[in-house]
Amino acid sequence: MKMKALFLFTLSVMVLVLGSCSGPKNGGCLGCGGGNASLSITLHDLPPAGVSMLSFTLPVAGISLTPSSGTSVTVPITPTSYEMTLLQTDSRLVGSNLSVPAGKYTSINVTVTASSGVFINTSGATVGKCANGAVCPLPSGAATTIQIPLSLTLTENQHQWVGLDFNIRNAITSTNGITVDFNQPNVMTATTIVRPGIPPGSVDTIEDFIGVVTAASSSSITVQSKITGNSMTATVSSGTEFDLAPVSYSKCQGTAAACITIGSTVSLDADLSSSGGLTASEIDVLDAVAVDEVEGIIYPTSVAGVVGLIIQDKVPIKSTTPLASSSATYGTGIFLNGDSGTLYSVDTKTLSSQSLSLGALFAGGGDLLAGQTIRAQLKGITSGNNGIAAVATNVLLRWSRLRGTVNSVTGNAFTLANIPGYINTLNPTLTLTPQVYTYANATAFDGITDVSQLSATTSQLASIRALYLNGAPPFQAAKVRVP
Repeated sequence: MKMKALFLFTLSVMVLVLGSCSGPKNGGCLGCGGGNASLSITLHDLPPAGVSMLSFTLPVAGISLTPSSGTSVTVPITPTSYEMTLLQTDSRLVGSNLSVPAGKYTSINVTVTASSGVFINTSGATVGKCANGAVCPLPSGAATTIQIPLSLTLTENQHQWVGLDFNIRNAITSTNGITVDFNQPNVMTATTIVRPGIPPGSVDTIEDFIGVVTAASSSSITVQSKITGNSMTATVSSGTEFDLAPVSYSKCQGTAAACITIGSTVSLDADLSSSGGLTASEIDVLDAVAVDEVEGIIYPTSVAGVVGLIIQDKVPIKSTTPLASSSATYGTGIFLNGDSGTLYSVDTKTLSSQSLSLGALFAGGGDLLAGQTIRAQLKGITSGNNGIAAVATNVLLRWSRLRGTVNSVTGNAFTLANIPGYINTLNPTLTLTPQVYTYANATAFDGITDVSQLSATTSQLASIRALYLNGAPPFQAAKVRVP
């Protein structure tokens, strides 16, 4: 009896002690330590196959965590907008080493403001108010907070990564014409599981972050986007690769590393470590000295010699031009025409190690194809009733992002079916199942580890970041991502 009484007394004391150290009130976590943890968040996109979307802008205003008990916890991010068409293959950093209370959480909540989008109608009929062949705005998705279930236990001083996956397919409804509804199920999902193909020791890769260099040394680099104003700082290591756009575009007469100075324009790739640090994996110099330029997806117009471009990036130098306006942002259209002196070249960036000779496949205006992504240095920027117009003095082929279903796999190559419909409609010489070529030790894989894991028998979705050329094979892939 004495032993039983002693046991009951000891058990009661243990309950009281444990109950008194149950962690922060808004964390509800037994034994979490009561301090803060560090959270890193990235964002990518899962678009449907075949959709003719030229732009979709998602403005993220805030993020919070729902604890198992108590009030919600604000995650201290910087509000900004994301061009989701770029995130079919790439990820963007929402924030790293964000301090939040240790605790047990049941959801992550993403507050978005009104979205915007642009699509091209090549259906053969009017879609809503969008005539066939026209480029039209997508209806806005209303501001809301998307609650994403996520079981997350954070302990004091823990570093934790969360990956957010946006699914525009689930957000688009057609009950009463085309609408965007962020309250539909599974518009966003969240994960803490690192995808296959991500470099060892990393949780995600942040690629093709373009901007002007604001700080640079032998050990670090800071790049600021001129379309969002956001900056990204990464450590430069002995493993960082340096690449250079052709000298005809970049005007860099020396090595890429020597041309990285304050004011130069670069494309930065970085690996995000499990501890929230960024290490530059590749720095591609686009301009030794920044000039007025834009980058985006192109499409043909009814005016000979003029192409339309939907802006994905810009670098405005002259503050008096329409390009410098804050209204010239993701999804803005600009009409480009060339002149007799316009130069054309290809930025092989990640594939530079392959010494590809692609100049003949992108040598002039006849090699401009709907769906290509180009970067253009500009002059004569004006604004009129039809929008912004400019003369492209220098044109650089860069990376197109698109998605389809795997149709066949042969060696290092595979074919895609169900690519965005406008590409086939506007480029009738392109096969319905175009070939994508990959390169061992140069093409990156995400969600899989190599091309052999692609399946042609399961209607497997695949997104590619590739150079889109006027020749065969049309797509030279720098990256392949599968859901």
